[in-house]
Amino acid sequence: MRSLLLTGLLLLFGLLQVRGESDSTSLVIIQRITLEGNKITRPNIILRELRFAAGDTLTEATLPEILLKSRENVFNTSLFNVVKMDTTHLSSDPIRLDVRVRVIERWYIWPIPYIEFPNKNINAWLQEVDFRRLTYGINFKFFNARGRNETLTLLLHFGFNQLYGFTYQTPYINKKQTWGFGFGGGYSRNRSLITGTAGNKSNYLDTSNGSLQQRAYGFVEGYFRPDLYSYHTFAVGYDYFHFSDTLLNVPGYLTDSVNDQSFVTLYYKFKLDHRDVRYYPLKGFYLDLELTKQGIFDGPVDIFAVQSTFRKYWTFTERWFLAAGATAKWSWPGEQPFFLQHGVGYGRDFIRGFEYYSINGSWFGLVKSNVKFALVKPRTLTLPFIKTPKFGVVPYGIYLNLFIDAGYVNNSVPLVKQDNPLVNTFLLGYGISLDLVTYYDIVLDLNFAMNSLGKPGFYIHFVAPI
Repeated sequence: MRSLLLTGLLLLFGLLQVRGESDSTSLVIIQRITLEGNKITRPNIILRELRFAAGDTLTEATLPEILLKSRENVFNTSLFNVVKMDTTHLSSDPIRLDVRVRVIERWYIWPIPYIEFPNKNINAWLQEVDFRRLTYGINFKFFNARGRNETLTLLLHFGFNQLYGFTYQTPYINKKQTWGFGFGGGYSRNRSLITGTAGNKSNYLDTSNGSLQQRAYGFVEGYFRPDLYSYHTFAVGYDYFHFSDTLLNVPGYLTDSVNDQSFVTLYYKFKLDHRDVRYYPLKGFYLDLELTKQGIFDGPVDIFAVQSTFRKYWTFTERWFLAAGATAKWSWPGEQPFFLQHGVGYGRDFIRGFEYYSINGSWFGLVKSNVKFALVKPRTLTLPFIKTPKFGVVPYGIYLNLFIDAGYVNNSVPLVKQDNPLVNTFLLGYGISLDLVTYYDIVLDLNFAMNSLGKPGFYIHFVAPI
C-alpha cells in the first residue's frame, strides 16, 4: 500500500512538473498589429520601434517584457505624449494574439522663444543680472514633418549676439529604415564673448560698435541605426571665423594672430541606448563614444578629442531608484585656443555645486550619483477644459534626490593654472534636489548643493543631471 501511494505521488509530481514546463514555454502568434491615434505619424515609424512583427511566434513568458520594451521604444521617439499597448486573444484560436498600440501625438509645430544668457548658464547669470547682454529670439521647430519623424529647425536670434541658421534631419531614407541624414548651416555675430577665465570665473569682452567675432558654418551628417538600440553618427563640418583686431590681442583666445581663420571638422559618435525613458530614465543604461578632429589640413586649428559617457539606472521598488554616471574627455594638444576649449561646467558636463565656475582644460573626468525617491509616482492628469489631448492629457511625476558628484580637470598651461585654482584639483559637490517631470520632455530640476570649497548654493537645471 505504501509503495502504491508513493508511486501515485511521484506520478502526480511528474504531471505537475510537465504542466509547469508546458505553461512556461507556451507559444503565442502575433496575428495582427493595430495602430490608433497616429493621425500624422506614418505607421512604419511606429512599427520600426517594435520588438515584434505580425506573424512572429513568441513565448508567453517573454511577451510582457517584449511589450514593455516596445512601448518604451515608441515613446522614446519623442513623437507622442502617451503610448499604451494591450493584447487580445482570438476567440477562434487562443494561441493567436492581436496587439493594439494606442498613442497620443504631440503638437509638432513650435515657435519656441529663445533666451541666451551671456554667462555659460542661468545660474551664473543670476549672480550678476544684466539684461543688456541678453540674446533673444525664436527657434521654429517643425517636428515629425510629413509624418516621417523629420525635423526642420529655423534659428532666428537677435539682441546682443545674433544667429541665423537652420538644420534638417531625417532618420530614415532607405526601406529597411537603417540610414538617415541631416544638414544645416548658419551665420552668427557676437558683440559679447567669454575670452578667458580668472579665479575660475568667466572674463567678458563687449563692444558697442560692430562685432568681436563673426562665424559662418555648415555641416552634413549621416545616421546608421542597425538595430533598435545602436546608433552611429558621421559628420563633416566647415567653420569660417572673422576675429576683430581686439581679439587678436587677448592672450590665449587664439593660437594664431590672424583675423580670418577656417577649418574642417570630422566627427563620429557611437551610442548604445537601453534607457526606459530617455529624457528622464529610471532603468537601463546608456553608453557613448565621440571622436572629433578639428582641422585636417595645415592651418590655425589642429585638435583631436575623445569623449565617452556611461550611465546606469536601477529601479528597486515603485518609489526607490539609483543612478550613476561617468564622463571622461581627452584632447590634444594640451594648449588650445580658448574659443574652442571646454571643460567642466558646459552643457551636461557639470558638477552640481560648481555651476558658478568655469573650469577649462584639455582633459577631464567626472562622476555623478543619485538616490531617488518618487514623491509622486508617474501618473496622468486629464484637464477637461483643454479639449485637445495633445495638451489636455498631462503625464507627470515628482522626485526627491540625494546626490554626490565629483570631478577633476587637467590644464597644463602655466598662466591658466596660476589664475584658476580649481584646475588640477579634486572637486566635490553634494546635496538634495527636487525634480518635476512632465510631457514634451520637460524636466525642472531644483537643487541645493554644497561644494568642496564650503560654499552652498541653489541652482536650476532643465535637464536630468544623470
